[in-house]
Amino acid sequence: MFLPISSWVAERLGTRRVLMAAILGFALASLLCGASTTLTGFVAARALQAFFSSLMVPVANLVLLRVTPKRQLVQMMAISTTPALIAPVIGPPLGGFITAGLGWQYIFFINLPLAAIGIGLVWRMVPDLRAETHAPFDLRGFILVATTLAGAVLAMERLGAHPAAWHAPALLAVAAGVTGALAVRHLRRAAAPIVPLAALRHGTFRSIAFGAGFLMRLPFMGQALLLPLYFQVGFGLSPVATGVLLLAQNLGDLMLKPIAGAAITGLGFRNALVTGTATMVVGIAGIELLQPAMPFWLLCFALLVVGAARSIAFTGMMALTFADVEQEEFAGATVLNNLANALSAALGVSLASLLVNLAVGEGGGAGSLADYRVAILCLAAAGAMAIPLFARLPRDAGAAVSGHRLRTEPG
Repeated sequence: MFLPISSWVAERLGTRRVLMAAILGFALASLLCGASTTLTGFVAARALQAFFSSLMVPVANLVLLRVTPKRQLVQMMAISTTPALIAPVIGPPLGGFITAGLGWQYIFFINLPLAAIGIGLVWRMVPDLRAETHAPFDLRGFILVATTLAGAVLAMERLGAHPAAWHAPALLAVAAGVTGALAVRHLRRAAAPIVPLAALRHGTFRSIAFGAGFLMRLPFMGQALLLPLYFQVGFGLSPVATGVLLLAQNLGDLMLKPIAGAAITGLGFRNALVTGTATMVVGIAGIELLQPAMPFWLLCFALLVVGAARSIAFTGMMALTFADVEQEEFAGATVLNNLANALSAALGVSLASLLVNLAVGEGGGAGSLADYRVAILCLAAAGAMAIPLFARLPRDAGAAVSGHRLRTEPG
């Protein structure tokens, strides 16, 4: 709900100040999480964490886009996404060690020294970018956009959790559609909208944020819910063994990052996204072929390959997002892209939940191995719908960014 205000706040107060305040706020919210003694207090502290993270991620992306020349966007995306892959590799075993040795509260307390380091690095390295003129806060636009997002996410979550009781989610979705239409109308007409829509004039941005890229992210987001259940419930593996398999998947993605830029330069964005999405979808669908009787090392190797299969596609997609966006459009484009990511995450997880709950039926239960396999295949099919859409991109899409040279006929 608060993603839309991130660029307005950064351009008014300065990127360095906002990032430092967001990291500090996130640390204090983490302290409240660890100190919580009731579920209500814990949920409230987590919501506060989310508020400050909604300022951190878009503002950090805005800084990266503004200081990076377009010809280096592919390399920048490959580098900047690497920590997001390293964290899931070291996070689960570190979290298990902390929980076993100190208690779950210290999973949140560890954010305090990390935040102190982060604030120091921001103060020393991040430029204080801000707008020369300050637009007034678009309160009406914020209320319409926030209401739309809240209604859409809640409708998806409720439908995924309780598919039989679809009436209330349907009404929520209709209400979100109405407020969404009003929001778009307002944002198009407002002199200084809370979320500028100028970046939507670029076909590459539309395709990645709300078109083919949106569909391609669905299985990636949905497997975050499905795979732990698939391996723990379907295969009967322990949480630790499941964590190792998920680590192998992220490690496979990480291992291929150093060559992702060269692959995109050689293939071009269109070919890289078509082939990369196809291999990702095949890899995800192939997970349903795994058997509980397989040696654990073979399962790890299979997940390693699945992770590697998505690396080039995601690197190319993130770089192409802003390839044609102009400098003055970065603020709005960053917010729109983060909103699209948040919605695709909510829809992917809700779709995975819906597929499993439909298979299980009203009686409930954890579901069988077959239920999870059907859900995995359906998610892969949803991602496959992105392939023909990526194929419709121009041959020279993002060529100035990728450095890919088109072959021309002689003469």
